[in-house]
Amino acid sequence: CPGGRLVNGTECSGRVEIRHGDTWGSLCASHWDLQDANVLCHQLNCGYAESILGGAHFGEGNGTVWSDIFHCEGTEPCLWDCSRMALGNPACSPRDTARVTCS
Repeated sequence: CPGGRLVNGTECSGRVEIRHGDTWGSLCASHWDLQDANVLCHQLNCGYAESILGGAHFGEGNGTVWSDIFHCEGTEPCLWDCSRMALGNPACSPRDTARVTCS
């Protein structure tokens, strides 16, 4: 599954970044939920999502913040297999980026 990674934490926890084309950017947290996080954890061979809170210690995103909305059941093999809406670019603060701690 290309196009998803965790940064500023450990292999299995951190700030969520996704890639569009050649550009990596943080993911806006406004619609990120545990089902979405579960898919990403599984995709990264990190088990299940334990928490999507407590993000400040993973740092702020710099550069692009994507505002995609993933609608995952939690069982999909890859984030990109979930139904997805790209909202263009409504304002999303770099402090309001998606995070996850996987098991």
